[in-house]
Amino acid sequence: EHTTLHLLYSRFWHKFLYDIGVVPTAEPYQKRTAHGMILGLNPHSFVNLPAEEQEKLLKEYGSQKAAEKALEEKYGEMARHPIVKMSKSLGNGMEPSEITDQYGADILRLWVASADYHADIRISKDILKQLSEVYRKIRNTARYILGNIADFTPDKDAVAFDRLTGLDRWALTRFNELVKTVTEAYDRFEFHIIYHALHNFCTIDMSNFYLDVIKDRLYVEAPDSEDRRAAQSTIYTILRGMTLLFAPIIPFTAEEIWSFMPDDSRYDGASVMFNEMPRVIEGISDEAFMEKWDRIHALRDDVLKALEAARNAKTIGKSLEAKVVLHFDGSLAEQIGLTLDELATVFIVSQVEVTAEGAGSYQGTVPFLPGLTIEIAHADGAHCPRCWVYSDTVGKDARHPTLCARCAQIIG
Repeated sequence: EHTTLHLLYSRFWHKFLYDIGVVPTAEPYQKRTAHGMILGLNPHSFVNLPAEEQEKLLKEYGSQKAAEKALEEKYGEMARHPIVKMSKSLGNGMEPSEITDQYGADILRLWVASADYHADIRISKDILKQLSEVYRKIRNTARYILGNIADFTPDKDAVAFDRLTGLDRWALTRFNELVKTVTEAYDRFEFHIIYHALHNFCTIDMSNFYLDVIKDRLYVEAPDSEDRRAAQSTIYTILRGMTLLFAPIIPFTAEEIWSFMPDDSRYDGASVMFNEMPRVIEGISDEAFMEKWDRIHALRDDVLKALEAARNAKTIGKSLEAKVVLHFDGSLAEQIGLTLDELATVFIVSQVEVTAEGAGSYQGTVPFLPGLTIEIAHADGAHCPRCWVYSDTVGKDARHPTLCARCAQIIG
């Protein structure tokens, strides 16, 4: 018996091998997909020569234009083009073993997946370097999550989806969209879409927003609190599903991540390849819910720009030193649906205030809050060394004179 991953894994490489002419039959495919040549750097083009060679030619011919003309006379019109097809005669080929020795086999496989084989395929050291950065982002996302679920046992600690916070349900909804995109792309053999979808999810949805916002819950809340377990349940679900999604493309990395995942009775821990692809999680959000979070993101973008301006003006340093004052003559709660404390968490600031009086120095741009202006001031109160938030409650608990009321209650 074969799991979905086994089938996708074999279909992926059969399709690729057929397209480059290694295997003679397209079965189970009905027709061959057109593919272009593999492009590499032209070693005879002036711009691709080593610096010392360029300098030598410049000294000999006096200018780059004259040097390029000399190269053209020697190697023909081809010398005009810095990027040409790979061939043995040009000596611009790249051995797969060279790539795997320097970058690892998963980078080579990631390059195959990233290439849109409907057009000419390009490869160079710069492209491989960019791929390495994308790979590092995916790997670091997994590493961060694994570090934060080290004390998490899914069978015992998982929080039910209907008890998760709105932020957690937003993250799982975005993951649902990733599952749909990747699954459909596998079915169409559009592997470059998978590559871009995974990169964007790890960078935009996870690193730039969700994982940054939930640091407070992961690091500050009590280890067994429901808020912290909810965050762990969410990132665990996302990492396990994401690992299954990219296992056909970067299997060595997927197996390594899988080996560090906490035991879960619903999955086969022996190998990532012995498990099915993730399915969409039903019932965690609806269209109105995501529209609300689109508005929250739009407002957050304005606040981040105002924070950056205040940082440049030396009003604040880190964002937790800030108090955000939203000047708006209307009901912000109706549009956003979050409390001020929840907004402070999303903005990663210490305090948020809403007032209909006065005006801030930054003009808001969100259309659903006409007339909004934003003011950034230094947060009120003292700095809590445990959660780094500024609060008027610091020192109010005699047992913990340096902590805010929240941290003092957590520590007990």
